[in-house]
Amino acid sequence: MKEEIEKGLKALREGHSEKSKEIFSAIIDEKPENATSHLGLSFSLINIGDFPEAEKHMKAALSLFETQFNLQEAYIAAKELLKIKSSNPDYVTNLLRIYIKLNFTRSFADLLLQVHEKNKIPDEEIQDLLSKIVSLIKEENIKSLLTFKKKSKAKEEEKLNPFENLELANLLFEIGSTDEAKSEYYKTARAFLSKELKDKALELLVKIKELYPDDEELENLKNEIDSFGTKEEIVDIGERLNKLKKLVPSLENENEARVRYSTAILFKEYSRFEEAEQELDEIFTMPKSPEKIKAYVLLSQIYLDSKDEIRAVKVLNDVMEREEFIENEIVPLQYKLGSIYERMQNYEKAKEIFENALSKDPEYLDLVEKVKQIKELMEKQVQKPEDVVPEEHKKKTPVQPAIDEKLLAEEEEEPEKQTLKERILYI
Repeated sequence: MKEEIEKGLKALREGHSEKSKEIFSAIIDEKPENATSHLGLSFSLINIGDFPEAEKHMKAALSLFETQFNLQEAYIAAKELLKIKSSNPDYVTNLLRIYIKLNFTRSFADLLLQVHEKNKIPDEEIQDLLSKIVSLIKEENIKSLLTFKKKSKAKEEEKLNPFENLELANLLFEIGSTDEAKSEYYKTARAFLSKELKDKALELLVKIKELYPDDEELENLKNEIDSFGTKEEIVDIGERLNKLKKLVPSLENENEARVRYSTAILFKEYSRFEEAEQELDEIFTMPKSPEKIKAYVLLSQIYLDSKDEIRAVKVLNDVMEREEFIENEIVPLQYKLGSIYERMQNYEKAKEIFENALSKDPEYLDLVEKVKQIKELMEKQVQKPEDVVPEEHKKKTPVQPAIDEKLLAEEEEEPEKQTLKERILYI
C-alpha cells in the first residue's frame, strides 16, 4: 500500500495528474478509509479541473484525518475546501475548528473577523457555527465572548422547579452519582436565577464549590450570578467581534513555526508549491527559530523542484547576507547551498562553501563526507582524458569554462536525480 501511495505522489509531482488519479482511485477502491489517497486524488482532480469530485474526496480526507488526529493533514484539507467554496459556512466552521484544535488562537480570530467583515456569511449563521465549536476554545475570555445562550435552554430553566430539583441533586449525590448530581446542581442554580432568586443561586454556588472545588464550570456560573440584574447580555454579533478584534494583538498561535513547517513539507510532497510557500512566508515573519532556518532550506528545495536553480541559490545567499543568524546557525544553509552547486557541477564553488561551513562546525559529519566527495569529483575531472583532436584544432578550441549558474536556465540536460535525503531536507 505504501509503495502504491508513493507511486501516486510521484506521478502527482511529475505532473501526471491522470495517472495519479488512477493510482489513488485504485487504492480507495481497495481501502476507502485511506485518508492520504483521498487527499492525493482530490489534488489530482483539482489539477484536471474536476472540482465537484475533488470537493467530495477533500471532505472525505478532512473527516478521516481529523478522526485519526492527523491535524496538519486535516488543516490542509480544511484550507483547500474553503478555497473551493469560500462562502460555505460548513467549510468556514471546519477551518475554525482545526485552528482551535491546533491552538492557533490568532488565526482563528483573524478568520472569524475576516468572514464577518467581508459579509460572506450572515450574522445568524456565524452565531450558529460558533455554537458548534465554542466548547473547544480554551481561552475563557474568548469563550465567554463567543458563547450565545440558546432560548430553548432558558425556557427549560424557567419551567424547572429549582426547589424540587435541588432535592433530586442532593439525592443523586448521596447515592454516589456525583457527576449526575453536579449537572443537576448547575441546572438548579440557573433555574433559581431564572426565577430571580439570586440569593438562592449564590448559596448553591457556595455548596457546588465545596463539593466540586476544581470544576471548570464554576467560574462561568459565578460570572452569570455576579452579572445578573445589572446588564442584559450582549447578543449583537458585531459588537462581540469588535471586542474580539481588540484582543487579536495579544493572541498567539502555539507552536506555529513547527506546525507550518511540517505543513509546508506536506504541501510540497503533493506538489502544491504555492501553498507550501504561503506557509513558509508565515514563518519568515516570525522570530528566529530552528524551523525558520529549515524553512529557508525548504524554500530553496521547492525552487529546485521547479527547476529554478538560480532562485534556489538566491534565496540562500540573501538570508545569509542579512546576517539574521549567527555563524553556526547558517551551516545548514551553507550545506544546502553547497549541495546545489555540486548538483550544478560547479565543484570548486561547492568545495569552497562546504569547507567554509566545516570551519564553523567541525562536528558536522555530513560536511566532512561532502568535502571528501567533492575533492574526489574534482580529481576525476582533472584526470579525465581529453578526446583525440587534430593538433591544429586544439589551438583554436577554447577551454571549457566552469558552469555559470546564470546560464543554467538555458541548459537542456536533465538535472541529476536527487537523493531522498536532499528531497526531504531534514538537515
